[in-house]
Amino acid sequence: MEIWTDYRVALQVDGQFGASIPRSVDEIRKMLEHRMPGRKPEGAVPIEELTEQVAAEVGADADDEFTPGWATFKRDEQGLLYEARCVRGHIKDCAQQVVPFFPGVKAFRAKVVNSVYIKPNVFHVMRGGAPILEVNGAEERFIQVMTRQGPRSSIKYVDYVIDPVLEFTLRLRTKGEIEKEHLDAIFEYGGTHGIGAERSQEWGQYSVLSFEPVGEEVVAK
Repeated sequence: MEIWTDYRVALQVDGQFGASIPRSVDEIRKMLEHRMPGRKPEGAVPIEELTEQVAAEVGADADDEFTPGWATFKRDEQGLLYEARCVRGHIKDCAQQVVPFFPGVKAFRAKVVNSVYIKPNVFHVMRGGAPILEVNGAEERFIQVMTRQGPRSSIKYVDYVIDPVLEFTLRLRTKGEIEKEHLDAIFEYGGTHGIGAERSQEWGQYSVLSFEPVGEEVVAK
């Protein structure tokens, strides 16, 4: 029984593609604490261990004097990385916006969430068929933040790359109501909505380079 149909997807980002992982150890810890469930499951990895893991993946050092509010990419020895959970989150957001186009599918967004998965868990950000080694720059933004003392002005920095390609395997559940035509609409909307950080600045807009069945090809783990 074939439960999944695998597709190879490639998205060509036009212009700036922004990072979203904190670059300082303290902010990484705060991010993970915010995501932690109220009741930790038995055997959960300690927060300090998770912090060290993510810090290593973004190249952060506890002794570094990075400016608070600086976002960057995860990376390994080959280059910059992007997470499958971010792509899946993008698909969920866009699915909500195309609901009116598919009135015959009840609970459309929920069915997309339960029918679509992304592999591998992390993948390289590509350009010219090779992983991108370093960011192209960091954008400075002036923002308003709310503190206990009231609104305050602050500065944030966002690392970005120019014109990257995001390539991943999309697994679509067979024998369900969600089909490729629904995903085509989701990615059509997503191309204008944008993926990654700073979408309000029109970052992360893309076109679909390919969305083809994998066939008998083994899915990377």
